[in-house]
Amino acid sequence: MPSRLADQSGSVGASADVVIPVYGERGEALSATLSACMKLVHPVSKIFVVDDGSPQPVSLPDWAQSSPQISLLRLPHNQGISAARNAAIALSTAAFIACINTEVLPDPDWLDTCHKYLLSQLRVGACYTRTVPQKPDPLLTRWRMRFQEPAYPEQSGPTPFAHGHAVLFRKEALDAVGGYDVRFRRHHEDSDISQRMKTAGWESHYVEGSRCISIQQDSLKSLAIKQLRDSGWYSPQESSLFRLYLHLTKWTFIRAGRNLLKGRLYFLPVDAAIWARALWFATSLTLRF
Repeated sequence: MPSRLADQSGSVGASADVVIPVYGERGEALSATLSACMKLVHPVSKIFVVDDGSPQPVSLPDWAQSSPQISLLRLPHNQGISAARNAAIALSTAAFIACINTEVLPDPDWLDTCHKYLLSQLRVGACYTRTVPQKPDPLLTRWRMRFQEPAYPEQSGPTPFAHGHAVLFRKEALDAVGGYDVRFRRHHEDSDISQRMKTAGWESHYVEGSRCISIQQDSLKSLAIKQLRDSGWYSPQESSLFRLYLHLTKWTFIRAGRNLLKGRLYFLPVDAAIWARALWFATSLTLRF
């Protein structure tokens, strides 16, 4: 059993470490995420930026290079988001670890809100908050928020897993399950670690009262790639193109039918465009392979 029932009075003001995995993201996006993390009102000991073997090595913004709080780790080759997070977690000595993606900007009170929640809920090993788009009105962003992002509960409480955009963990809970499973390189790593934590006796909760802002720039290409991952297709070596055609076509028709019945006609061209772009991308990769 976890030792969560021990006296945690010494953790009330405990600082946390922040882990930011990076693979080829925009420099301005990393700078914005770092800037938001530096503005967190709760104490942060270290911010680990992990370059997961980006084709063009990642550089810290000029203003961050002289900060003793911020460390840049470079992995020798691309190993996936789970391995990138684990590399920083292994170096952390903090009692709490926040895993935050680039293009995600936590509100100044985000860490403080999540930290206080973990202190009040000793059975919880991981918690997360709502993430909202910085610009919610573009059609592609509205489509993503409805069909590719999680629905958030109305109040704080247990959830099947902590969604990985920005999550605060107890280090004790991470240690209990050995961190992330590196086999999950690009997808489902958040649901996997939450399930293993649950088996070890730790819960995952949603927390109301704060939020993160996403500055993700939506495009047909980015949404199509995510649709491929959600369909279980990663590469010609790993996945069947025939099954992808069947799966993606089936669910595109189902989603389009629901949009038609509910009068969301503006989503129908997006449904068709993302279906076509995803299949074209997967087919072209398979033919080259």
